[in-house]
Amino acid sequence: MLQLISIALALPALVASPRLAAASAALVAVSNVVLLARLRGNRQVSLGSMFLFIYAVFHVGLTPYLILGAMPRLLTGSTGDPLTWLLSPQIAAALVLVTVSMAAYLLGYAAVACRRSAGRHQRTAAAARDRVATSSIVWMGPILILLGTVLLLKVVLSEGLNTLGADNYALFRTEQHTPELAWSFLSFGIGMAVLGTNGRLGKSHWWALAFLPVVIVPLVIGWRSGTIFPLAAFLLAWSRRQHVRIRLWHGAAFLGLLTLGSVVRQAREGGPSGFRLTAASLNPLDGLAEMSATLRTVVVVREWDVNGHVPAVGWQTYWAPVERLIGHALGLDVVPATLDERNLSTVFLAQPELGAIGGSPTAEAYRAAGVVGVVVVMALIGAAVAFLDSRQSWSMWEYSVGMIGYVLLVWTRNNFTPVVAQVLLCLSIICAARLLDSVRSSRLPEPAGPGIQRAGRTSTRQPPS
Repeated sequence: MLQLISIALALPALVASPRLAAASAALVAVSNVVLLARLRGNRQVSLGSMFLFIYAVFHVGLTPYLILGAMPRLLTGSTGDPLTWLLSPQIAAALVLVTVSMAAYLLGYAAVACRRSAGRHQRTAAAARDRVATSSIVWMGPILILLGTVLLLKVVLSEGLNTLGADNYALFRTEQHTPELAWSFLSFGIGMAVLGTNGRLGKSHWWALAFLPVVIVPLVIGWRSGTIFPLAAFLLAWSRRQHVRIRLWHGAAFLGLLTLGSVVRQAREGGPSGFRLTAASLNPLDGLAEMSATLRTVVVVREWDVNGHVPAVGWQTYWAPVERLIGHALGLDVVPATLDERNLSTVFLAQPELGAIGGSPTAEAYRAAGVVGVVVVMALIGAAVAFLDSRQSWSMWEYSVGMIGYVLLVWTRNNFTPVVAQVLLCLSIICAARLLDSVRSSRLPEPAGPGIQRAGRTSTRQPPS
């Protein structure tokens, strides 16, 4: 709350100075990620800190250049002159909205985390561990990753192996018209989350190493999100059972990944055939700046508001996906998401000068209800993330943290449209695993004596001699 009040008091100065707004956004991003890591323990990785970190990467990564008044080299070489939006008079206001978003997210997270930390009770860890170890969901991870692999191979083979040598923009056009890719990445993300949650039970570190080449494939052929989000989902799920803490080498690894992302972008720009590593920029800030182009969606929506061009959709942008799901379930005719202007991406795609620029929970919330919408939506996201972080370890529902967490992480740079259906899919997988476990348990023979018990239970009683 103190952050929101401070932003309100400094609002005139922040809106008037892009440099000051950028510095404020960077300061709030770093401080809030540190606070969230401390809130869950001594620098422990959690969904709360992971969500805000990735949100900041995609929205605040340009702040070093904005503070210095410079332009990132990686973006200046792109076609289509995508840097004009950085010169928009609304860039400072957009950065303020991002800062408000991060402050509201922390407020919502802290409110739920502090409430649930009081009076929390723990079950016997050993009994819960044995119960999960016998669960069918342990094998869902490898199955889902294999499914994603098959779908990805189908797309690559259907487009032809020459896709691997295409330029970056051709790949993105393919992505827009290939639903199999969305299902492939979703399978990767949920599968990696299940592997991470398995912890020591299913030797998930060996499974992860086995599938790592497959997960890296989207990065190599230009779809970096298909690699970034599944790996993030695995890390946050793994950290719940291994108590992973943020250390200095994590920062070095992050800079290395940014450099790799920058190189991949440059290689895809004109096709790998003409790429020369010696001529490439190895500046990790260039990679960070390119990823944070999600800020453009906030700038565009802010410009719509100032110019009076925002469609009057209100909160319908969040009801539309639910309405479509209900309509499909009842067999009714529904407006496809690609034609529904309540979907922010649909409006972007309808304008040739914008196209597929992605999405943002901040831009979507501002379009729905202005600053109030930003505060409400981001606070609710923070509350939902805190609720997931409080799930009990070694329980079946702990799998929801990594699985639903993956869906929320993808939302940081996309729209709300697929979130409802994907969350329901995650819950359906968990419920199906519980149902299968119940069926298997019911088929087990009844215990013949006090010393014989069902699988997955422990007992200190000994059979009579």
